[in-house]
Amino acid sequence: MGIDYKAPKDFLYNRKGPWPQPCPEHPFGESAGVIHLPLREAIDWWLHIGSRYVFTLAYTPVAFIKGILNPGLEKVSDEEFAQMLTHTMLAKFIKNVFDSKDKEIFGDILLQDNIWICDFEPVRVVKTFPGIYASATKTLLKKDGDHYTAIEIYVDDTKSMFRPGNGDAWELAKYFVLQGGALCSTLVVHPLLHFPMDSVNAITKTALPKDHIIFQLLFPHLRFTLYLEKAVLTFKSSLLMSKWWMPYAPYPGEYEGLRDLLVEGYNGIDHNYSYPPFKYQFEPEFIVGKYGEFHQAYYPVFRKFVTNILVDLTETEVFYLSKWADYISGWVPGFPKGVELVRDRELLISTVAYYLFDVSIGHTVDHYNYGNMDIRKIPLRLRHAPPKAGEKVKIDRSKLTKFWDYGKYEMARRLFFKESTKTRLMDAEYDFGKRNTLLQKHVKDFKNELRAVDQKLKADKAQFAPIDDIAASIQF
Repeated sequence: MGIDYKAPKDFLYNRKGPWPQPCPEHPFGESAGVIHLPLREAIDWWLHIGSRYVFTLAYTPVAFIKGILNPGLEKVSDEEFAQMLTHTMLAKFIKNVFDSKDKEIFGDILLQDNIWICDFEPVRVVKTFPGIYASATKTLLKKDGDHYTAIEIYVDDTKSMFRPGNGDAWELAKYFVLQGGALCSTLVVHPLLHFPMDSVNAITKTALPKDHIIFQLLFPHLRFTLYLEKAVLTFKSSLLMSKWWMPYAPYPGEYEGLRDLLVEGYNGIDHNYSYPPFKYQFEPEFIVGKYGEFHQAYYPVFRKFVTNILVDLTETEVFYLSKWADYISGWVPGFPKGVELVRDRELLISTVAYYLFDVSIGHTVDHYNYGNMDIRKIPLRLRHAPPKAGEKVKIDRSKLTKFWDYGKYEMARRLFFKESTKTRLMDAEYDFGKRNTLLQKHVKDFKNELRAVDQKLKADKAQFAPIDDIAASIQF
């Protein structure tokens, strides 16, 4: 039959759509950005997403009053501390590989069986405001069956080691670890679910014809994302700007240091095995505990769905698939080139399935989990210097934060951290054109299987987010 070369009218934006470019702020340190967007995408975002932010600002007085009525932080027991590190999204940071710096700090204890590490080294780049403190930390945990116990905390700013018998110094060290978890979750690891995928989103809209099977499969999962990302990365009102007057800017330091956290996540940290450079994934990463079980349970459903949809591609579809992949691979490290996807069907399935998983399950569950944590136990600001070995520490939890620290954090939680689903994965509608009759049954099967996984996870006490709350795209 030959290749049917498409006309501009066959594309969503007449071949004049969004396209990646080097990130203006960190062209060599962050993923490519998509800055120039069609007006219709801006209008759609402001009507359905941006308007919620504006209306939510009315909650500001309530958030700050709650800070006055509930001063400081709450106690975190050793048991709860270990649970927070291993049974929430912080479990992403639990590893059992040790680099040379770990070995220098902890020594022979790393030779013992079942020792794991929780490393928040990226916090080193944060430039804190006067009177506010942050420190990189490394925490060792001992695993016994499915149970973890924190046994040592290393606080980098004071080059000090603390253990459970160290009284208030240990208690304070735990808060610095949890602060590091909050910073690294929101600004180091979670952004890797967001920004590298923008290139896939933009190039799909611009380079694939609307009747291409991959465009039809991905299109329900592309809405709202690009303008959201532009707002986060470039708006003067973004919480990353961290201005004193912003009632929703909860971070402990100024813009430059916060933006450097994104660089730490994308570029990685040399010689730190916990922070490799970003590469496109083809399946969810290993995560300890039930949070990892949640991810692993859903991914096969996506892979089966994509396997059933991507069948019998036409010669024209193969041609545009190859161009699509070549374009993306130039912007997204690790994304396969066109020739690789054309000759390896399994790789094609994994590539597309992971994108769908990332922007729906992977992204939403992080927000659902972190957004429902107790912000008086996982602080972003601390107003006590890090503990130092040999110095007596006495903490007053009511004075570890100010009421406006709580107010800003609560507003950020409601505006940005907590999930706010507009279009649901379970409501996604796929238009496969001439293939509709053949393929819609697979859409029905896909959603039924998602529902079955949800019920099984609920029974196993691993339902970190109900399937009915999972968004179809990155929209918060």
